[in-house]
Amino acid sequence: MKIAVLMGGISSEREISLKTGKAILNSLLRIGYDAFELRLNEGDMLEKLQTTDFDLAFIALHGEFGEDGRVQAVLDILKKPYTGSEYLPSAIAMDKDITKKILEAEGILVPKTYERIEEIEEYPVIVKPALEGSSVGLYVCENENEVKKALKEIENKKILIEEYIKGEELTVGVLNRKALGVVKIIPKSGIYDYESKYTKGKTEFEVPAKIKNEIYKKALLVSENVYKILNLSGAIRADYMLKNNELYFLEVNTIPGMTETSLLPKIAFLKGYTFDDLVEKIVEKFAKKLKK
Repeated sequence: MKIAVLMGGISSEREISLKTGKAILNSLLRIGYDAFELRLNEGDMLEKLQTTDFDLAFIALHGEFGEDGRVQAVLDILKKPYTGSEYLPSAIAMDKDITKKILEAEGILVPKTYERIEEIEEYPVIVKPALEGSSVGLYVCENENEVKKALKEIENKKILIEEYIKGEELTVGVLNRKALGVVKIIPKSGIYDYESKYTKGKTEFEVPAKIKNEIYKKALLVSENVYKILNLSGAIRADYMLKNNELYFLEVNTIPGMTETSLLPKIAFLKGYTFDDLVEKIVEKFAKKLKK
């Protein structure tokens, strides 16, 4: 089986995708797979997907044109199998606004969303793009003027304005329908933005999260439910805020970072999985479809 690791892409998370892709490729080679790098750039994405020979695409793309269903749809048209969620679940999960509405309708607690500035009942609020990766373009706004400024900074994009839940940030990994564990994210700045996420030393992690046992179990159960409701596949990460023993769903990442220091491998370690174990379990799930 020849595996192409798709990395790079044209989103704002290109550099992170390259790091994720290289870590996955090195892991696949260590395990013994016939794997190679397929770096996608602006202008050559379609051509490379059409002309490159492979049996399975291991998608290591983040953000738009990678995590949002568009690459998955192209691969479906080309009849080329790939890891992760299919195109429609990927597209839905990428839209934080639609995802929240679906999950809220299923009884999962989410922060309140405001459609317009005039509707805001209390500050601070969070302003962020609805279709970017987690932490990209994230603003905490203390008043109306700051909201207007944030909206200007990320204009021409679908925007999400939601209440700011100040609490403990948790993240849960799910692999092939089973929750792996819960990790607490403790950013030194107080908010897990892009800088806190990708700058060494800016964030501490509690592995596993030291929270009440019943809350821990609930986070696992809710995450498995999110996975099922959204019809996801492979490995995902769901993010939450814990406030007054209430668990607020924030968003889901259908292609989480997979460097040696990323959150998903930390969570998988709680189940006793090494980085290579995690990569192999993702491949095995989709390799089975090739044999059918």
